Amino acid sequence: MSVDDGHPLWRAVDELLDGATVPGIRANKLGALAARLRRLAGRPVPPALAGDERGAAVAVTMARPLLEHIRSLCDGPLVLLKGPEVARLYPGSARVFVDVDLLAGDAHAAQRALLAAGYSEVWDEPFVLRQHLRPLKSPTLGLKVELHTVPNWPPGRTPPPLQEILDRSVAASIGVDGIVAPDPLHHTLILAAHAWSHEPLQTLRDLVDVAAMARGCSEAELARTAEAWDVPRVWRTTRAAIAALFESGPTTMPLRIWARHLPSVRERTLFAHHLMRWLHSFWELPPRAAADQLGEAFRMTFLPAPGESWGEKLARTGHSLRHPGEPMSLHSMWSEELHRRRAGS
Repeated sequence: MSVDDGHPLWRAVDELLDGATVPGIRANKLGALAARLRRLAGRPVPPALAGDERGAAVAVTMARPLLEHIRSLCDGPLVLLKGPEVARLYPGSARVFVDVDLLAGDAHAAQRALLAAGYSEVWDEPFVLRQHLRPLKSPTLGLKVELHTVPNWPPGRTPPPLQEILDRSVAASIGVDGIVAPDPLHHTLILAAHAWSHEPLQTLRDLVDVAAMARGCSEAELARTAEAWDVPRVWRTTRAAIAALFESGPTTMPLRIWARHLPSVRERTLFAHHLMRWLHSFWELPPRAAADQLGEAFRMTFLPAPGESWGEKLARTGHSLRHPGEPMSLHSMWSEELHRRRAGS
């Protein structure tokens, strides 16, 4: 699948990013793409965006030898998700990624094979075993490796079976023998569901990924498969947001309420994060199931997090009330510093 730099998607993205600030572009993980589009249009490229563009080029260069090495060590099917496969749909492959995600026929056996070959487990980040094993670090290349048992899927939803994905898989565009990728229709829904498994409508890049992969896919078949894969509302909400942002469609309610940072190309604020926590399930689940999720939203909002004292929780609550417009990255830094001070006292 070739990339047309003049495709309406990239023109729409360029128009959206053209008036945005550099911090807003980078918060939405589109620094490399913004640099590429500005360069194509003959506009100046700020140093920070140029650095992201270089980072994307390095990641693409490292991905192939890493995947060749993994393929030589592991038996069974390996399906490449996200990362380098999506980057090749961007103009100039201008999409930064820091890991390769592989859906493996036997993820545990593949993990053991890589560990035996000198890969090491990454312990410097929080990790909860869900749909992939603990990330691994290559002994020679800078990208991490995540081996999945199933695709990342929104909590409470049933992921699609591996065999269904394998039956329609295609050769991965990265060109490594024995590495396949999901059919573009399947991959589109995997990307949409993956984004909702973390924080719904968090960054513009999530939506650009989905829009780029969906080019040429049947809208009717996407809707039917989303229904079969237990994510019909996730897909409809994602598709409507793409239409609003890149296709002159009507602005959706999430973009008016809890994802207002996307059309303005900035980082989500603390207040909007709380709105997302309380409201997103009504665009993900049937109404009764969404209402059932309000208990979890209450717990996360009003009770201490695991390992957090009531003193820390009250301090965070007070800070939130005083600074509702604070970007989430700054709030996270403040919270981490608070935890370090309390732990050291």
